[in-house]
Amino acid sequence: MTASSAPCTMTEALDGLLEKYGVRPVIGWRLLSAFEAVAGDDWLLAPATTIESDEPCDRVVPLLPWRAERRFVELKRLVDEKTVVPLVMGRLARFTDGGESALPHELYRMLDLCEWLAGDRIVTVFATITQGGCANVLCRLADGVVTSIEVSGTLPAGSEPIDRHELIARRGVACDRVVDTQVPQSSVYLLADGGAKTYTDTDAELIGLPSEQVFLVRAAYRVLSEPELAEQWRNRHRRLRGLVRLAINSDRRRQRLAVEGA
Repeated sequence: MTASSAPCTMTEALDGLLEKYGVRPVIGWRLLSAFEAVAGDDWLLAPATTIESDEPCDRVVPLLPWRAERRFVELKRLVDEKTVVPLVMGRLARFTDGGESALPHELYRMLDLCEWLAGDRIVTVFATITQGGCANVLCRLADGVVTSIEVSGTLPAGSEPIDRHELIARRGVACDRVVDTQVPQSSVYLLADGGAKTYTDTDAELIGLPSEQVFLVRAAYRVLSEPELAEQWRNRHRRLRGLVRLAINSDRRRQRLAVEGA
C-alpha cells in the first residue's frame, strides 16, 4: 500500500487487510476508537481501556493495541528467546497530558505490559498515587522479578506521550529507547516557516494513519484472524481491571497487597 492509496479510516484499513490476506471473519464486526453501546449482533472491537465493565458481553472484544507495537514485540522476543536472562527488574514509565481522570487507563496499559513482556504474573502490588494524576507502583512477579511502574498525566495539554520501557537482566539490558533518549524520536522532521512538523510511519501497509490507529487496526486484525483470541482478551480485561483496583486500594491502605488467586 502506497501513500497515495492510504486508507482514510480505520474501518477501511481493516477491511483492506482482511481482503489482502483472505481472512473471512466468523461474524460481523465494528471497530470503534472508543467503546460505546451499539445495538446489533456485530462484534464490537474497542480499546480495552475504554470499556468500563469488568464483564464485557460476548460480542464486546477489548483490544490491547500496544501489543501490536513493534518495539514491544521486539522486547518480548528478547525475553522469550532468552537473549536477556534472567530478568531481575523492569522499569516502565509513561507520561501523558491526560490528568487524573486518565490514570486508571494508563495503569491498565502498564500493568498489562508488565506481565506480558516478562511472561509472568504479578503476585503483589504496592502503589502510591497523588491527586495530581501521578502514580508509582511496585509489582513483584511470581518468579521474584520486581518491576517499577511510573505514570503521570501532568504534561501540558496537547503534548505527545513520553514513555520508556526497560528490562534489566543478569545478562544484558533491553530498552525501547536509545540510550540517554528522553523524548520519542520521529522518522522525518520538516522545518518550515510555520514551525517544525514530524512524521513517523510504523507500518508499511497502513501508511497515513496515526500510530494509535495503526496499532488498533492491527489488534483488531489479530482478533478477526484468530477468533479464539477474543475470549482470551476478555479474560485478560477482567484481570487487568482487578489489578488496577488493587493498585488504587494499595494507595488508600498504604500497604502492599497480594493479588487474589496469584
